[in-house]
Amino acid sequence: MALEINQVLPHDEIAEKALLGAMLLDNRYVNQVFSEVSSEDFFRDSHVLVAQAVLQLTNAGSAADIITVSSLLEKRKKLQFVGGHAFITALVDDIPESLDIQEYIKIVKDRSTLRKIILTSRGIIQKGVDPGADTVSLLNEMQEDIIKISEDRVKKGFVGTSEMVPEAMQLIERIQGGGEAQGLKTGLYELDDITSGFQNGDLIVFAARPSMGKTALALNIAVHMAVKEEKSVAFFSIEMSRLQVLMRMLAIHAKVSMAAIRTGKPHLTQKEWRDLELAASELQKAKLFVDDSASLSIVEMKARTRKLKVERNLDIVFVDYLQLMKVTGEHLRRSDTRAQEVAVITAALKELAKELQIPVVAMAQLNRAPETRGGKREKGPKYQLSDLKESGSIEQDADVVIFIHRDDQFDKDSERKGEADLIVAKQRNGPTGKVVLAFLDKFTKFANLEFSSRE
Repeated sequence: MALEINQVLPHDEIAEKALLGAMLLDNRYVNQVFSEVSSEDFFRDSHVLVAQAVLQLTNAGSAADIITVSSLLEKRKKLQFVGGHAFITALVDDIPESLDIQEYIKIVKDRSTLRKIILTSRGIIQKGVDPGADTVSLLNEMQEDIIKISEDRVKKGFVGTSEMVPEAMQLIERIQGGGEAQGLKTGLYELDDITSGFQNGDLIVFAARPSMGKTALALNIAVHMAVKEEKSVAFFSIEMSRLQVLMRMLAIHAKVSMAAIRTGKPHLTQKEWRDLELAASELQKAKLFVDDSASLSIVEMKARTRKLKVERNLDIVFVDYLQLMKVTGEHLRRSDTRAQEVAVITAALKELAKELQIPVVAMAQLNRAPETRGGKREKGPKYQLSDLKESGSIEQDADVVIFIHRDDQFDKDSERKGEADLIVAKQRNGPTGKVVLAFLDKFTKFANLEFSSRE
């Protein structure tokens, strides 16, 4: 039967009164109750007021009983509203003979969750019938509201070291034994050593000037994770079409000339065809998903990522690139500068990483400052976190920032042709440092330096 708008929302008056009466009778129940529910989880306004009074008194170190709660409510001029002294007394007198405090907590919490779901749904319906409603923004708002309700339901409290230490020691033993890495492996060994792999919940930024290979690096790692690590990978390409992305992935994985694939000059050899067909077969089996929406908004990106997480157990997201994303709907104000919009985007990407507990890897453009700061005498540009284009929020929100530098892009006579530096300039939970890789320009492929001669 459909719920009428004026129908009374789900609640259990007996369970609510039992919890209030139990706390008034014995203050030892107060911590047990409020560790799992809040005063706002009670339905009746009178019950909310009594719960708030009990909590205020016990937090102040005072006893919360019939007299003290009545006195506090009277000072607030709320005693008559709740039903007077007789109502407070009845809460204690009417406690059920067989008091199962944990069961009543569960009932109150369940009814509160149902009310939140219903009220959220009503709000979405009211906004949805507005002719000017933004469908994508509304969908994203609904998803975020439901997630928040789910998170609120599970109140995370303290966990003792007696429980945590055995779990931590088992994890350390597995890591030391080579059986488990902390994060997702990139396939670039020195980078994995510094970062311990890409960590769940982290926002990781690859930053570079144009033509340094930030897209190539992202594609290299995405292909490795999807094919070699058998992870579920999403790649948002705002600049290139999905066919262009796939062709670059094929060149990287097959180690076949990108120019030959794209132009047919020179023609592929029989060996290159075999390598390409094998790479195509492996990529076809991989859980690798590409979205090439040209005007991707942060709202759309979050909605699609959540859907893929549910449907394909998504492990990691790549966004190429951050400054090309759009801010729409309720997040956008006419007065906002582009820097303010980018701040909204970086905050949203970090929230998404935490919400889904996966790494989110975003490409970012650098401004020209490194070029003016460096040069031949200084042996190349000097990178700083402040070089991140359009917003200091990238530096603030990112857990890891990695600069990409290829010396031969600045100096055609460089002795370091075919090499690339990954400069880990920020790592919230680990060391910084530099990793030297081989860059095989023909295939747009990054490789571990010691193995580049075999590539």
